[in-house]
Amino acid sequence: MSPTDSNTAALASWRERIDALNHELLALLEVRGRAVESIMELKRNLEVGVHDPNREAAMLAEITRDVTGPYSSSQIARVFRAIFEISRELGHKPRS
Repeated sequence: MSPTDSNTAALASWRERIDALNHELLALLEVRGRAVESIMELKRNLEVGVHDPNREAAMLAEITRDVTGPYSSSQIARVFRAIFEISRELGHKPRS
């Protein structure tokens, strides 16, 4: 096998791994989303606001505290801020 063939095979293998990881992330996001929906229902019943900036800041600090790479803490924070923002949108869905 030539170096090019070997690299092409390695690339294909890594891409398969990334695809599998993407599906794992999706599954976890869906589980998280269902948890958020439950929390939002409780918040509606308690008549409290959807957005809790103190809770978000605490979660972000906890998540980013132990980042070891390859992503930086600020990059991970950007990802989770997006997740938090999208999760807040679940609080504005009509009751089913």
